[in-house]
Amino acid sequence: MLTSQKDYSPTSERARPGEGAVQRILDDVARAVIAQTPYQRVVVSLYDSPLAASPRSETRVLKYSARKLSLEDEQEISLFVTGGGIIRGEKFNTSFRLGNSYYIPGDRVPYSVVPRIPSHRRFLGYGGWRADDLLLIPVEVEGRIIGQISVDDPCDGVRPTQAALRGLEELASVAAIALREARVLETLSENHMLFRSLTENTLHGAFIVQGDRFCYVNDRGMEILGYTRQELLVMEPWWQVIHQEDRRTVLDGGGSPSIDGLFEARGVCKNGRVVWLQWTKQAIEYRGGAAILLNLMDISERVRAEKFLKEQALHDPLTGLFNRLYFDETICTELKRSQRYKRPFTVMMTDLAGFKQVNDRLGHQDGDEVLREVARVIQQQIRESDWAVRYGGDEFLIVLPETGVRVEALAQRLQTAVEEWGRSRLSDLPLQIDIGWATWNSDDNQSVPDLIRLADVKMYQAKAVRRGAGKE
Repeated sequence: MLTSQKDYSPTSERARPGEGAVQRILDDVARAVIAQTPYQRVVVSLYDSPLAASPRSETRVLKYSARKLSLEDEQEISLFVTGGGIIRGEKFNTSFRLGNSYYIPGDRVPYSVVPRIPSHRRFLGYGGWRADDLLLIPVEVEGRIIGQISVDDPCDGVRPTQAALRGLEELASVAAIALREARVLETLSENHMLFRSLTENTLHGAFIVQGDRFCYVNDRGMEILGYTRQELLVMEPWWQVIHQEDRRTVLDGGGSPSIDGLFEARGVCKNGRVVWLQWTKQAIEYRGGAAILLNLMDISERVRAEKFLKEQALHDPLTGLFNRLYFDETICTELKRSQRYKRPFTVMMTDLAGFKQVNDRLGHQDGDEVLREVARVIQQQIRESDWAVRYGGDEFLIVLPETGVRVEALAQRLQTAVEEWGRSRLSDLPLQIDIGWATWNSDDNQSVPDLIRLADVKMYQAKAVRRGAGKE
């Protein structure tokens, strides 16, 4: 059962830098949950204020992101949120705790938990998941619950275990770091409280620039960049603290920031360490002359967290290969590049022959290990410019840019490498790989779905030939 909100749709207006950072993080977390876990519906919420694990503790939802809700469910949740519905801490009772998460069977869900959105699927397994069950993973900062991840509809119909929840809890921990930084930035953007950063107890670095030099710097600015005040005041030009690769983007011809308001650019510390910084620019008067006030904040943790979430969302958690989401987002770019430069590329489809026997005789845990090892073997055989995708189950898809010939040689290497690995590790369980491929050329009009269908057909033709030869 889900208890938070629907998909958030960003406005059509172009947001200023710094705005929307919270929403992007919530969206990334929601996508990562769907990509990595068996749960088919998810809502990620950020509270207006921290919530305590107490029936008397109350808050409201500030922002949210969701995936895979029905239209009716979205409408019900939207009405609840826009009406200022109350969220209470009763659901985080220790009696429901499972690891760092909270699993609440449907018949024990507190009445304060509203709206109640049961699953639309039927779960028939004895002792398994039920339509009214609720699974919450709190997003916590320094022991305070600032939001939650709510999931539902496990595709395997199994109730959660503490071990199975580790991935979700890791995502919640990373989200907490990113949301803490992003909410500070959005508050700064909305209120334009720039001069507050001039006080020495601020969390933001504050600099005043006149000409090519700093004429003021606060203690936090020195701490972020690792210089003394005197070193910064005599530095000329001042923009040495901006990473060389970012200067052309953020500076005009005269060495002044060319972007008004908020922007992000890497900074270089005295010791050479590179940090990601959020900068705010405002024109001011200082000591009777025109000057620029620069506020900056170290957002390196947030950038690392966002990168981690994006990487997690685009990779298969079992094999480490790219997943279907990455393929869908990237393959069109590959096609356009081939069209532009009139160079062929090949899509290769594979699946494992004999894998069902591995699962049946050795169990799914050993089957997972086989998939991991086969993924490793595939990566060893392809070029650095190629990329492999776990397409589903024991199917792998390989994209070979600028490849139109000698695909047979790669196919033979893959078949030999997988068979040799199987003989050395699986003894009497034969493991083979069936392969089919299709090549796009600049003189044909095949779409990506056409290529995949053709590669799939050829793979099944190869499978039929192998079976006819008695190799299975």
